[in-house]
Amino acid sequence: MTIEMLLRRLDEEQARLAHESLRQPQGRDAYEYGRVVGLYGGLQRAKDVLIDFVAEKDRKDFDL
Repeated sequence: MTIEMLLRRLDEEQARLAHESLRQPQGRDAYEYGRVVGLYGGLQRAKDVLIDFVAEKDRKDFDL
């Protein structure tokens, strides 16, 4: 599995989560909102970490 494939899968999961949360809200309270926002943010953070990892690796490889 490549980084690009993993990022694409995370994008798909993030979009699915957003769509499902809007289509079928489980509870319209602050807890549910916070839970969904946290999951969405966690997926975004995972994507950012992967992108930063690849960028750092590319910089190190370039410095050699």
